[in-house]
Amino acid sequence: MKSRVFIYNVEYEKEVLIKSIRKAFEGFNLSDFSNKRILIKPNLLMATSPEKAVTTHPSVIEAIIEVLKEKKAKEIYIGDTPGNFSTNMEYLYEITGMKRVSEGTGAKLVNLYKDGIIYISGNNLIDRIPIVKFAKDVDYIINVPKLKTHTFMLMTCVIKNLFGLVPGTNKSKMHAIAINSKNFAEILVDIFKEINPVINIVDGILGMEGEGPSAGTPRKFGKIIIGIDPVAVDTISSLILGYKPEEVYTNVIAYKKGLGEMDIEKIEIIGEEKNKLYNTDVNKVQNLYSFTQRIPKFINIIVPKLYQKLLIQYPLIIEEKCIKCRICEKACPNGAISLIENKMTIDYKKCISCFCCHELCPQKAIEIKKKGLSKILFK
Repeated sequence: MKSRVFIYNVEYEKEVLIKSIRKAFEGFNLSDFSNKRILIKPNLLMATSPEKAVTTHPSVIEAIIEVLKEKKAKEIYIGDTPGNFSTNMEYLYEITGMKRVSEGTGAKLVNLYKDGIIYISGNNLIDRIPIVKFAKDVDYIINVPKLKTHTFMLMTCVIKNLFGLVPGTNKSKMHAIAINSKNFAEILVDIFKEINPVINIVDGILGMEGEGPSAGTPRKFGKIIIGIDPVAVDTISSLILGYKPEEVYTNVIAYKKGLGEMDIEKIEIIGEEKNKLYNTDVNKVQNLYSFTQRIPKFINIIVPKLYQKLLIQYPLIIEEKCIKCRICEKACPNGAISLIENKMTIDYKKCISCFCCHELCPQKAIEIKKKGLSKILFK
């Protein structure tokens, strides 16, 4: 039953969403919420309005809260840490619609920075990983990601969403340590394994394609995807975004670590036929790391530096759009961006192409450029 995934074709209609979530909870026999303290963890990457599809829609959060209230939850919290650590939290919650949800339902907005941090066990890249202390002070966490493409990780969904529990500048430190998407996926999976949400509810009603997670284009997928098994839910989400599940590092690594099922034939899908999930027309991300997975292993071993030089992708600041807010400078894990002569400048000798600058630019003033073979292969 763990690798069962519920998929409902819905709109942002409160009663329909409540009914769908209630059915999924019943399907997983999730009823033990009485007197429990629960944190709902949406994707609140930045302060943008819901129609831009950057953040989890408030209607989904509202529906979850109503179901939890039916199940007599003691305290319900809504919380996330945005990508830009200097973001005003009150403003974030207001613009994303979370303040309205809180006022209408009685759920409490929580500033996850205030209770400090704790450390969880790391891996061969990092001895320990910082997360917000509040994540361990509640009884359950409900993970509510947004279905989006992602320039660095190909997609962001269930497993990637819990990176929001790494506070402030620690996010940049993680990128500096894990400079490629495979290593970064290792950290993401370890965080997820430690947090272990009670259930994952994906807002795939209005998702994002193209250069996500913030500079892409909203796309209507019309689905809410619900499951306990994170790998199964992300596998389904991969297909909806047009990827083969094995292309996404978080899927593969989480599967190898025993977090869930990646074989579509072993996943029980309720609500939609399997052969209707895969989208071939999504404007999805392709990058160096996804391409290398399709190269024979002996070539990867013999000439890795050669093809990396031929497949260069890099961020480029569009001066006409730039307002010099310096968010990119603060976000850069390697200190490659600075304000020089009243112009934001990238030192490409330091740039590791993690695209944090692109992800967090509120003006969409940073583009990802390609040169060499990448112009042809990633067209």
